[in-house]
Amino acid sequence: MDTPAARKNPAITNNPTTPADPTTPTAPAAPPHAAALTRTIPASRSPSAGGRTAAVGRMAPVAVAAGCVALALVVGFGPGPLRLPGLPSSGTLTYWALPFAHLVGRIAAVGTIGWLLTAAVLLPAKHGAAGNGSRVGILSPTARRCGRYAANAAALWMLATLVELLFTLSEISARPAGDVLDVSSLRSFVSTTSQGRALLVVAALAAVIAVIGRTVTTTTATGALLAVAVAGIVPPILVGHAATSGDHAIAVVALGVHVLAATAWVGGLLGLLTAVRLPASLFGPALRRYSRFAAGAAAVTAISGIAGAALRLGGFTPLWDTRYGLLVLLKAAGLLAAVTLGGLVRRRVVAGLTVTTPTDQTGTTDQTGTTDQTGTTDQTGTTDQTGTTDQTGTTDQTGTDRTTAVARFLRIAGVELTVLTATVGLAVGLSRTAPPVNDALVPDDPTQTLLGYPMPPPVTAARLATDWHIDWVFLAGAVTAALLYLAGLRRLRARGAHWPLGRTIAWLAGLLVVVVATSSGLGLYGPVLLSVHMSQHMLLSMLAPLPLVLGAPVTLALRAMRPATAPHRTGPREWLLRTLRSWPVRILTHPLLVTANFAGSLYVLYLSSLLSTLMHNHLGHLYMNVHFLAVGVLFFELLIGTDPLPRRLPHPGRVLMLLAVVPFHAFLGLTIMSTSALLGSGWYDRLVRPWGVSPLSDQRTAGGIAWSFGEIPTFVVLIVLAIQWSRLDERQARTRERRIAAAGDVDAELDAYNAYLAQLAAGPARRTPSAATTTSTATTTSTATTSRTTSPTPGDETNAEAETSG
Repeated sequence: MDTPAARKNPAITNNPTTPADPTTPTAPAAPPHAAALTRTIPASRSPSAGGRTAAVGRMAPVAVAAGCVALALVVGFGPGPLRLPGLPSSGTLTYWALPFAHLVGRIAAVGTIGWLLTAAVLLPAKHGAAGNGSRVGILSPTARRCGRYAANAAALWMLATLVELLFTLSEISARPAGDVLDVSSLRSFVSTTSQGRALLVVAALAAVIAVIGRTVTTTTATGALLAVAVAGIVPPILVGHAATSGDHAIAVVALGVHVLAATAWVGGLLGLLTAVRLPASLFGPALRRYSRFAAGAAAVTAISGIAGAALRLGGFTPLWDTRYGLLVLLKAAGLLAAVTLGGLVRRRVVAGLTVTTPTDQTGTTDQTGTTDQTGTTDQTGTTDQTGTTDQTGTTDQTGTDRTTAVARFLRIAGVELTVLTATVGLAVGLSRTAPPVNDALVPDDPTQTLLGYPMPPPVTAARLATDWHIDWVFLAGAVTAALLYLAGLRRLRARGAHWPLGRTIAWLAGLLVVVVATSSGLGLYGPVLLSVHMSQHMLLSMLAPLPLVLGAPVTLALRAMRPATAPHRTGPREWLLRTLRSWPVRILTHPLLVTANFAGSLYVLYLSSLLSTLMHNHLGHLYMNVHFLAVGVLFFELLIGTDPLPRRLPHPGRVLMLLAVVPFHAFLGLTIMSTSALLGSGWYDRLVRPWGVSPLSDQRTAGGIAWSFGEIPTFVVLIVLAIQWSRLDERQARTRERRIAAAGDVDAELDAYNAYLAQLAAGPARRTPSAATTTSTATTTSTATTSRTTSPTPGDETNAEAETSG
């Protein structure tokens, strides 16, 4: 078309051959209705991109200032630097600089994670083809700008962490910062203390993000950097005050979940403010996605914070009687205010940014996707020369409403960001305040120091069944997995689709085995007795994975989740498919690697010093349980699973794969039973256990469990393999019968084979195949290729459902 409006502003012409950038405000967006809506907003009523940027630029310093003021009040009203007559002191500089270096590092970490989260998850991405033919998400210009911001924030995070390392050394050694600023002191601090190593790891990870963050162009690479940034949050948590609390395992996990959820919550809001210049048709969906994410993150932050505070306070009275309790109340008030502001954004702003097509406003649309002035359809496919905008003002009013919604979001989100940053400052001050319950004191019982709880009474079968010690990580994970599975099942039932009841029962039964192995009396006595510890690992690696893989959770997720319908946008289903096609999954699911990992992990753990190392670490036992569960799931998924994987062995190969690992478990059990050296002596020698058999006797029992436990699961897997193999043959036979019936009672495969034998008998001179034989052979080859046993392609839901139906 060539209207006066188009001649004045070429950006609004509907030229289908002109490429459009969905993240550039001046370019037409990918959906036609989004471009139409953008055209109808008068320039006088639409806030300029520069005005929005200026508003966001003013919010950041105000928010940082709020965090600094909150921390300054906490530090200023604190006890001050410790000064004892005749003893050295770190001085006033360290007293003030250390918490502020920590705050700057925390804010930089929030910005790094937030901008990476925005670029990888919240903002739209274009789709491109990778070298292996799969589709990848290409970052938009706005998302690439977020990547550069994340790199800058990571550089600041690295510098703040190095400064924090210096002042931490000054505080621990009770010397001024200038006296410890030498290479030998810093090297000794990093190599001999857990605090120094943790800070050095954080600085190294931040440096990686600072270097690579400027060059990422795909959502996959951005997601990998996001994982690196999340890993950088963890090391200080493992060596902080929570690691010295009474029940240190729960305290560390609660604090870690609390910090990660709060960081993603605040960082996502900061990243979304950076993308506020996007058109309303693109910014609205990103805001809705963040709104749902922030609601979950706020809930997790609140629950984990309550759990951590309960462990530290020991009751309600210290909340208003102690300085620590007062800070907890102030922090809770800040989080509550932020949740209230987030609710206002969800109720008043998100609805105002809902994108509606011009069809919804005038009733009819022409074939080009635009609405003419009279409201009737233009059958010629061209736009009425009188213009493309409805002159009644409906669209104009809609654009005004969206402009008002964006302005309202800027105001509310700015206040929310300021409140959250002030809460971060309170959290940093809280981390440097002594709790009323002095968990840092070492208990009189060294066993309680190691376990985190007193030595349990003598073990019996009844106590193993009734004396539960909840592992909140596995319990929460099992409950979440069960709810997600049931939600997917409910969505399938709503569509009228069928899902086998046996798979649901198998999935829930597998989760129950996981909970029993980690949270029952087995979890209580596992760190005390090697035999119970071995029983946990056998349950997690050989029993629980069997029903879990038969539940086919990945297939259920692919069938239950709807594909993303918005243009230039991906959702959970697309992320899952992209993960299944990725090269790490191809490597991790390779049969040779899976078999070696399944058979060799027990050797590496029990026949080396790794057992003692992991048992001394607060999360080492958790890591061992997660590892053995994951290894078992991968192994049995390759054997009897039906979920889509990059590759699968034929059934004879699966039988050989299963039989290959049986001798390794038996040999390990015999080795443990016959050795005279105590395994994990660095751990079990330090436990004071006044009851039961000696550690060596218990070790022989553990060897017997490793030797005998694998027989029953192996027998069950062989039965399942035989059933699956038989069903596969039946399906192939039925397919062949249908093919013969369709061809008029002609068995093309048998005829081709007979022709081949006749050619062999006729000799070389008469082996020239006829046209009919060539056609029959081609048909046979195609049939054999179609009917061979392979895993369904991850991206083909039809193949996945066909495998599922079997």
